[in-house]
Amino acid sequence: MKNLLTAAVLFAGLITSAQADGWIMSPYKQAGWSPDFTLAVTAGPMDFDIAGMDVDTALGVQLSLNCPWFSPPSGTIRQQFNYNTFDNNNVTINTLEMNPHWYGSSGKLSYGAGPGLGYVWVKPDVGLDDSMWAFQLSADVEYRHGVLFAGIGTRYQFTSGGDADNLLTQVKFGVNF
Repeated sequence: MKNLLTAAVLFAGLITSAQADGWIMSPYKQAGWSPDFTLAVTAGPMDFDIAGMDVDTALGVQLSLNCPWFSPPSGTIRQQFNYNTFDNNNVTINTLEMNPHWYGSSGKLSYGAGPGLGYVWVKPDVGLDDSMWAFQLSADVEYRHGVLFAGIGTRYQFTSGGDADNLLTQVKFGVNF
């Protein structure tokens, strides 16, 4: 309980400090704000730090939008929600992730990085299923032109207990709406 109270006080201090530095809280309340949704399919190699687990392709989907809660003085924050599935050596691993990224841009090209929280489900064909919380750090380069979206991103995911730590690099293709 003490840790939760400490975290709440620190978060309140950060919010107050951010507002003083040009951040906008709740930008969705501003006239003209738009979520600028993007939906993309993803694919790329996933490499687990698990003995006997080979690198293989992870397939997934990503939904992203402009952050409705915070807007920085420069650039933008986009909330990315990812679902990935990986199947190798009779083990299926699924991840669900939320990755807020700060993005800068140069024309139609944007680049971003940020942390994330996730949840991982491990389902071996034999033995006990396992699930765990995860934390990840990631970076992306993305291209948007009208409804067209393309990107590439990489992230390293740390799992609680270190049982399924992994690196995922993926290409993304989708639509903006």
